[in-house]
Amino acid sequence: MTTQQRIAVLLKKAADATATAEELQELADLVQHDPSGERALEMEALLREDAAPGQVYDQVHWNRLADNILAADRPQPAKVIPWRRRAWAAAVVLILASSATYWLLRRPVSIKEPAIATTPVQKDIAPGGNRAVLTLGDGTEISLDSAGNGILAQQGNAKVIKTGNGQLQYDAPQNGGQPVFNKIATPRGGQYTITLPDGSRVWLNASSSLRYPAVFSNSNRVVELKGEAYFEVAKQAGQPFVVKVDEMEVKVLGTHFNIMAYDDEPAVNTTLLEGAVEVKKAGVARKLKPGQGASLHRRSGELELLPEVNTEEAVAWKNGFIQFEGNDIRSAMRQIARWYDVEVVYKGNVPAHFRGIIPRNVPVSQVLKMLELTGEVHFEIGDRQIIVSP
Repeated sequence: MTTQQRIAVLLKKAADATATAEELQELADLVQHDPSGERALEMEALLREDAAPGQVYDQVHWNRLADNILAADRPQPAKVIPWRRRAWAAAVVLILASSATYWLLRRPVSIKEPAIATTPVQKDIAPGGNRAVLTLGDGTEISLDSAGNGILAQQGNAKVIKTGNGQLQYDAPQNGGQPVFNKIATPRGGQYTITLPDGSRVWLNASSSLRYPAVFSNSNRVVELKGEAYFEVAKQAGQPFVVKVDEMEVKVLGTHFNIMAYDDEPAVNTTLLEGAVEVKKAGVARKLKPGQGASLHRRSGELELLPEVNTEEAVAWKNGFIQFEGNDIRSAMRQIARWYDVEVVYKGNVPAHFRGIIPRNVPVSQVLKMLELTGEVHFEIGDRQIIVSP
């Protein structure tokens, strides 16, 4: 049996959640021990052979495949050490998620032979997680990552509840009462999900905050965002939902959209996935349809309509991935810095651009190793610091 045939067998078993621990380890080894990426490209070819005409393997496919791999993590003989089994399971997920149609860091022209950092990595940094601080209207601060599940506070008729799956939700009347404003804020290396009093759900990315009332008024629903968030707005006739971002407003009735508004980014980007939104700034309005976006350029103040955007890239963070679509090194490292809570130091000019997708639940060393496959960049990991050099 050829190597390609063996990969085909192992890949099919992994997808069906029937692979044994030894078979998953073998699949991981076949790819990990070939840094040129040829083994992963073989996997891509195999998947394309099995695909129906015109079929493209998307992120949903990889999520399902990763779930199946982890589901195959069944009990093994006592000689198998649990932490090692988790390690190879994570490695397989990383490999599969970064191969096939998303084979990581494929450059527009070619891929050089991989260059691994000459300085051995002696430290590593864990990925971010569910961490946030809730500030109530009276100034009380509650650390959500250490607070127990259940009712955290009572604000009039509204109950603030932390659920068992690490999320925040409100049990509140639909309307009425003088609004009391709360704020939820994530640190660098944090994320959190909140269900607002009207039933709308908001996913906050790292280094972000959302200010909102504990009970919405009868006329409208207004929240204020800093950083990045993905919204799934509950439909309520006659009660528009408005997100304020600095001097810009995004107005909807019920829809799914993402807003990226970090201060260190050159633009505030709104991406619409479902429904319709209106983006306004200083009397200028842009109405978006699904698959479109709006970009408010910080330097010029221009509000630009983007007739076609990559929605998967915009919400990759919410789905557990870091995704690059031609990002330069500084854009890529800003994402990494926020999620891993690190300082980035540059030594020399690095012209590399990246295209690909990486899970967000792996240590930073694995992310950097993938980026080094371009052959144009090297990294050193220090004490919460990453040094970037050509």
